[in-house]
Amino acid sequence: MMRFASAVSANPDRERAVEDLFGQIRGTLDPADVHLLVFFCSAHFEDELESIVELLRLWSPSAMLLGCTAEGTIGAGRELQRGCSMSALAGVLPGVDIHPFRLTQEQLEAKDAADDWTDPLGVAADTSAVMVALGDPFSFDVLEFLEKINAALPGVPVVGGMASAAEQPGQTRLILGDRVHREGMVGVTLTGNITVRTVVSQGCRPIGQPFVVTKGDRNVIRELGGKPPVVQLNKVFQDLTPKEVALAKQALFVGRVINEYQDAFARGDFLIQNIVGLDPEGGAIAVAAQVRVGSTVQFHVRDAECADEDLRTLLGGVSPGVAETPPAAAMLFDCNGRGIRMWPHEGHDVGILRELCGPIPVAGFFAAGEIGPVGGKNFVHGFTASIALLSPSQS
Repeated sequence: MMRFASAVSANPDRERAVEDLFGQIRGTLDPADVHLLVFFCSAHFEDELESIVELLRLWSPSAMLLGCTAEGTIGAGRELQRGCSMSALAGVLPGVDIHPFRLTQEQLEAKDAADDWTDPLGVAADTSAVMVALGDPFSFDVLEFLEKINAALPGVPVVGGMASAAEQPGQTRLILGDRVHREGMVGVTLTGNITVRTVVSQGCRPIGQPFVVTKGDRNVIRELGGKPPVVQLNKVFQDLTPKEVALAKQALFVGRVINEYQDAFARGDFLIQNIVGLDPEGGAIAVAAQVRVGSTVQFHVRDAECADEDLRTLLGGVSPGVAETPPAAAMLFDCNGRGIRMWPHEGHDVGILRELCGPIPVAGFFAAGEIGPVGGKNFVHGFTASIALLSPSQS
């Protein structure tokens, strides 16, 4: 039977913190039975991480260990962004194959998008699988990685985040098995008796209506529905309240539909992109990515209220009352701009997750870039909560 336990500790002493974690886990699981142990810790512990890994493997010798250093950690029902902390998610996963992988930038560049990724990642294109990936933002091009995975393994979701504790190259710590690495990417591929549902909440709310890009080049949109974008935006403003208009002038984004083969578009269908330039005379706008003529876009706004609403809406679609199989646990990869930087109290996102999905074990960290799928393709995001909900494939 699939079982999970999560734990968090703010003890600054490494041995006592690890003892604290496993003391909480032992209330639900025997650490010796654990197959997968996902672990995160603050930069306070980076120079002690090798000894911490030894302690973790001593406590749970059969587990595949995956983790990284982070600005803040998430465990059980808490989010800790200030001070030292550790968090962990332990899983007993019968019938699940756990394939560890590590990639350097050199290995990534040497592989073509069409190359066989079965050996390094343990997954083939026709396999039902999910990858949990953690990367170093200084030494690994996660955009290139995701582009190649989307091309070579379409439909295989990747969830995770970029380690966030480092201020310069060489400070990041990535954990895989009994090794600590300072560059590249580490992860695990999960196949077999496991279902992973992903929720990627980008914290935005759509305004107005969708528009088709009718003229543009590269990242510049020159026409939406045959008219300059600024003209269409002014029409959208006419239907907004003064409060909404003020918000749009401060935090306006463009959402691009990833999967166009739908009759209607809603939250979760758009990849949110920053507006990086505006031509007041010609009415064109520039966004932080290339936009194809013929694609569908919609304006979005973001603030704490929108982020709360977006997360609740998306999680409501996979809550136990809706999903066939309720989640048994979750991994939460949160932007380091969320948490107490967005809300006046700690624990907002994990609190909503446990409110809507039940008091399930949860662990994660505040990332410097969150990885998750939108419209069937994998992307790296900002200001996002990327969530992997884990449950058995068989009842």
